[in-house]
Amino acid sequence: MRYMQIGKSDINASVVSLGSFGIGGGATWSDTTIDIQGTSKLLDAALENGVNMIDAAPVYGIGAGEILLGEALKGKRDKFILQTKCGLNWRGESEVLEYVRDGKNVCRDLSAKAIRKDLEDCLSRLQTDYIDIFITHRQSDIVSVEETMGELLKMVTEGKIRAVGISNATPDRLKDYTKIGHVDMVQEKFSLLSRQNEKEYIPVCEEIGTTFQVFSSLEAGSLTGPQVIGNTYPAGDFRGYFKWFKEEMRPYMEAFYNQLSPLCDKYDCSYANLVQAWTLHQSPVINLLTGIRRIESLKDSIKAVDISLDDADVAKIQAEADKLLAL
Repeated sequence: MRYMQIGKSDINASVVSLGSFGIGGGATWSDTTIDIQGTSKLLDAALENGVNMIDAAPVYGIGAGEILLGEALKGKRDKFILQTKCGLNWRGESEVLEYVRDGKNVCRDLSAKAIRKDLEDCLSRLQTDYIDIFITHRQSDIVSVEETMGELLKMVTEGKIRAVGISNATPDRLKDYTKIGHVDMVQEKFSLLSRQNEKEYIPVCEEIGTTFQVFSSLEAGSLTGPQVIGNTYPAGDFRGYFKWFKEEMRPYMEAFYNQLSPLCDKYDCSYANLVQAWTLHQSPVINLLTGIRRIESLKDSIKAVDISLDDADVAKIQAEADKLLAL
């Protein structure tokens, strides 16, 4: 495993981070059966394989994900870099409805009062007295960046959090935050098939010293190999929104994987490794956040860190993905 400094902070984290979206279960991950014992074993395997960063959020399972992690982290909290989020809650105190999930009205609120309560709730569920990186989950068009960032910086001064992150933002929004204080991490969607952030956002992060943490690099699992083509999921399941699983995409996805197969042989790796290695190749500021529920998936994901792709192969992988994006 390789490690990297997160932004300009004193946090040294594994290049691969463990995402807990799926651990929370609920309607968004309908096949999740992981429990406290299973989560604890997963965290032990993470440490054994050099992964020391965990990503969480209050809305993952509507609190269930953080509660599971809080129990599983007992006795090992100090061994992990723990990040979670603020700005989305279901307390009934906010008026901006973001979505309805598992019977709860989830609202967006980045006011100082709301994110302070978010922090208290997160600390309680995670059974800890500090968060390493606290991330604004989505951005507000109502509350000023000055109010939000001002409160986050107070939390840093108080020792409640160690660093500030933002998610689902833009380069301009990042610049707005940095006028007030440094943002050590942005967390954004980026993949071989979702490259909208590569030309502007990543270069901005490189320039100002902010880590660009990638989520959904495997497009919810649809880039893990031909075995998932045509997979179907119940209504509301997160994976059902990704078109790459659809049956009508079968011939195109099969052609894509056929072209990548020789490269998997060349690098002695899985399709997922190849895609993740391409992702890491894009910039030294990238941290690879991967949703992991199974120990075997964890062990496979970390192999991508050791793959050094030839420039010609990077171009080949991207060219094949371009054919899918052109559909």
